[in-house]
Amino acid sequence: MQNTNEFIAIVMLGFSGVVNLVIGIFTYFFAYKLSNSRYISVKYFTYVCFMIFNWALWLSLRMFYFYPNENNWGMYISNIFVYISAATIIQCLVYFALSFHNPRRNFREYAFLMYPYFLIIACILVPYVGILNISWINSVNYRSIPYFMFMVYILTYIYIYIHLLVDRYKQLDNPIQKRHIQIIFFGTVVSLAGALISNMILPFLSQSERVSYYGPIFSIFLSFAVIFAMLRYRLFRIKLPIAGLLTTLVITVFVLVVRFVFVDNNFTQGRRSSLLVVFMFTALYSFLTREAYVGAQKQIILDKKKKELEIALNSKNDFLKIASHQLRTPLTVIKGYLSMITTKEDPKYELNENTLNDLQKVYISAKNLNEIINDVLAANDVNTGRFGINIKDTMNLKDLIDLIVLDKQQLLKDKSTKVTVKCLGKDFRAFVDRAKLKEAINNIFDNAIYYGKGKVNITIDARDNKDFYIHIQDNGVGITRDDSQKIWKKFERGKKSSMINPNGSGLGLYLAKKIMEKHGGDIEVYSEGRDKGSKFSFRLPRNTREYAPADSFGVNIPELV
Repeated sequence: MQNTNEFIAIVMLGFSGVVNLVIGIFTYFFAYKLSNSRYISVKYFTYVCFMIFNWALWLSLRMFYFYPNENNWGMYISNIFVYISAATIIQCLVYFALSFHNPRRNFREYAFLMYPYFLIIACILVPYVGILNISWINSVNYRSIPYFMFMVYILTYIYIYIHLLVDRYKQLDNPIQKRHIQIIFFGTVVSLAGALISNMILPFLSQSERVSYYGPIFSIFLSFAVIFAMLRYRLFRIKLPIAGLLTTLVITVFVLVVRFVFVDNNFTQGRRSSLLVVFMFTALYSFLTREAYVGAQKQIILDKKKKELEIALNSKNDFLKIASHQLRTPLTVIKGYLSMITTKEDPKYELNENTLNDLQKVYISAKNLNEIINDVLAANDVNTGRFGINIKDTMNLKDLIDLIVLDKQQLLKDKSTKVTVKCLGKDFRAFVDRAKLKEAINNIFDNAIYYGKGKVNITIDARDNKDFYIHIQDNGVGITRDDSQKIWKKFERGKKSSMINPNGSGLGLYLAKKIMEKHGGDIEVYSEGRDKGSKFSFRLPRNTREYAPADSFGVNIPELV
């Protein structure tokens, strides 16, 4: 076994290799496989990390095993992997620079960069006439033409790499991306400078391989720079918890190396305990890494599903907008003509009584269809968060109820329903959204007419100093306990509702409740059971300013005096 300094050098080589292996694995899985497979620069960076690990591994074997035992074939094979790793590192760095922050770059136009690489690989693999010899005494032909070619290749591609990064830096406006390039540039330049001095310049000048073992150690500068960029600036889009786990793992590897070198420096003393610690930490972080990977994978799937859902919802909203416009336009025309005919506004519409009655039914159906379209659009606004009220002025609740009853005269006549309105109290003025509140009461009133049995009582109670109450009571089919819970949901109706009124949308009560909630009020339903009638009670605050959202009010709304 070599002396302590050589042993420490081997351990540091191993440490630098393991750190690069860990970073390569993390970036490959968490940045390339999970985050964005089109982010090609991550792929080439992982190749660089894996090649540095390979480089360090074979240098450690050559120093630890082959060199002291004068194993010619072992030295030759290890040299092949060392020099191929070095050539591949430089090649991948160039492609990394080409693709950094530009994943859509077309690499076909840079195919010519592979030709020198293949030439250098040939110079490495061919013994004697190439870079390497099958001899441990003089295993590298430092003064040979292939070695000069190798040096030119390395220096040229380093120049191309630096030029590409600098050029890309000048093109960027994003400060975070510019900081990424600054950190990567610093880490690679320092690492490459140290590797060039120890692995090419000094061996070339001294004609000795004894100083050529320390190149991978300088990759620590690149490793720490990358980890810092991940933690501070989310390099490669790696999230902070993943970068934190990676940092902890690297620190743990460093602690194990320190223990191995300075505590168990005899290599055999305490070796079993050291191996046990290594095994424990390896198992622990393998488990943590797996859990992090699975968690990140699930999160990406959820994000993808969320994006797909957003696209589907946007498509649905666009469809509803277009469809509602296309339905409303002809429906408005139909309602207009039917209204003129049924109200006999124009003397030219002379119809017999039976025809007029039929057209009045058509007119009611057209109005119902228009209300259904409005309900669907309003429900869609609730889903998208755009549903609100617009309180512009005050209105008298008694006048509103009278207007609603007047509008329903034809329906009341068709259903043979009698309506009584009772007012309790004196002041019926309130701050409300006139159109929305009318829609809410209309929906409940329609139900009372359709599901009642000829009698509807409406009570406006203004005796309370805090709230108004509007009660709409019928003597109809009633509501069961189960139905009273679900009728406030979208597209939900009572069990017998479809048999009595097949044209209901299941949105009326849902929207009525939403409208009242926007005003700061509520709706409740009371019924003693099937066929015992039902009573819907509106609660509306007198001071809607206190309960309704601030953006619901227009400007210059007068105070109630």
